[in-house]
Parts: sequence; C-alpha cells; structure tokens
Amino acid sequence: MLQLNDLVLILTEMENSGDEGAHEQLMRTLRTSTISTNTLKYINDRRPLDVTQFYERMRKNHNEKRSNLYKNIVRDLEDPDEAISTLSAFVLNLFLYSKHVEDRNKNLFFKHVRAEEATRVLNLFYKNHDVTSAIKLLRLLKADLIVFETANGRREEK
Repeated sequence: MLQLNDLVLILTEMENSGDEGAHEQLMRTLRTSTISTNTLKYINDRRPLDVTQFYERMRKNHNEKRSNLYKNIVRDLEDPDEAISTLSAFVLNLFLYSKHVEDRNKNLFFKHVRAEEATRVLNLFYKNHDVTSAIKLLRLLKADLIVFETANGRREEK
C-alpha cells in the first residue's frame, strides 16, 4: 500500500514538473496526514500508478475468464489451501507484471503491492503451516484493491 511519504514524494515531483493542482493536494495531504482516495485519484488521473495498473490488469484477466485471482482476493477465503494458492498466484502475477514496470519504479511497485509481506507470509506457511497470516494478508490485499479501484474510478467511494 502507498504510504504518506510516497504520496508526498509523488506530489512534490508533480509540483516540480509544473502541475498546478499538485501543490493544493500536497498541502491537504500534509495538513491531514492521511491518504485520501481523492488524492490517489488526482495522482492516478495525471500519472497512472503501477499498482493501480496491476490491479486493473488483474481485473481484466478475471473478466476475460483467464484468471480467478481477482475473484479469490475480493471474496473472503477461509479454505487454507485456497488462501495459500491465491497468495502464491498473487506473488507470481506481481512478479510477471513487474517486467512491465520501469526499473527505477520496481522497488516502489513491490512495496505498494505488499510483495515482501506476501512472500514473508508464504515463507511462514512453509515453516509452520500458519494459514491465519495468509488470510489476514488477503483481507488487506482486498482493502488495497478496493482503494485503488476507487482511485481508478472503478468503484464509488463509500
């Protein structure tokens, strides 16, 4: 997930490159110290984020009946085997998608899609068969996906 520092850096970069509205978004973000979907939408409309494009691609693959990954993340999985296979598929998909991300942005992309957390949870599963961490992480990924879809205009903000 994007962190406040990430937003500040992106907005500062946009402001320095001449985006007039970036300053207002930056001041609002600093004043509230929160990440709003409006700010994410503002950034994504002007400079599409790799993470939103990744989730959009995942959704497109689901709609074209090529992948169940999107569906498995959006619904709450309780089956341990399905949770682990979904998380494994997620890690594989984000690695495959990362080939389309510019080298200078790969670290941020992996951070924003929680790659390190996902691999850590899978590692824990293989060590001690802990599935609860996988289920918790899938719920976080679902929340991230919903936020980024809202920023992308796919969902209405509640």
